[in-house]
Amino acid sequence: MEKIKNLSEFEYGALKEIGNIGIGNSAISLSRLVNSLVCTRVIDTKFGLIENIPKIAGFSESPVLGTLMRIKDDLNGYILVFFSENSAESLYLTLSGEEASRDLTDPINLSLIEEVSHILARTYVTSLAKFLKLSISISAPYVTYDMSDSIFNSAVTEMSYIADFALILDAEFLIKEKKINGNILILLDPESLNHLLEKISTMVDQNS
Repeated sequence: MEKIKNLSEFEYGALKEIGNIGIGNSAISLSRLVNSLVCTRVIDTKFGLIENIPKIAGFSESPVLGTLMRIKDDLNGYILVFFSENSAESLYLTLSGEEASRDLTDPINLSLIEEVSHILARTYVTSLAKFLKLSISISAPYVTYDMSDSIFNSAVTEMSYIADFALILDAEFLIKEKKINGNILILLDPESLNHLLEKISTMVDQNS
């Protein structure tokens, strides 16, 4: 716990930069979906104790579309991507080009959100791996329409409650002049979290 509380400005900056690079790179793949320029960025990066994540992340009191993916290899945990109902609807309409929205649980809508979420997670993990010289991969995505708490708790339960902290990335997408927001949560087991921080500490030493 102390290690996270005492993260230096460089370490926070490094994690935010990794997020910006990863989420920024997702714009290339997203642009191909809509045949239009897409801009993506991380507007905030936060850490929190597992029990405080719902408040820190501002979990919606309405159902969301959440996609879960397992993080494997050098780091172990989960990455979750959340889109509120409004954001999911805007994302679907913007990417599909349709004028009328579908039911959020429609298979076509779920498939599109799942694909977008997988792109975001994959590009983030790829950037993290390159930046810190790690071998990391993610599982196939699973999308569900449920309350944020329920989706989050499912991931925590799958990890047998061994994750103490979560990293939260608040992302913003500009697609066809429309702003859409999403949340990306990364949960790592204690050993993986320590490994991640050690890698960043090594970067700090090399830059000091």
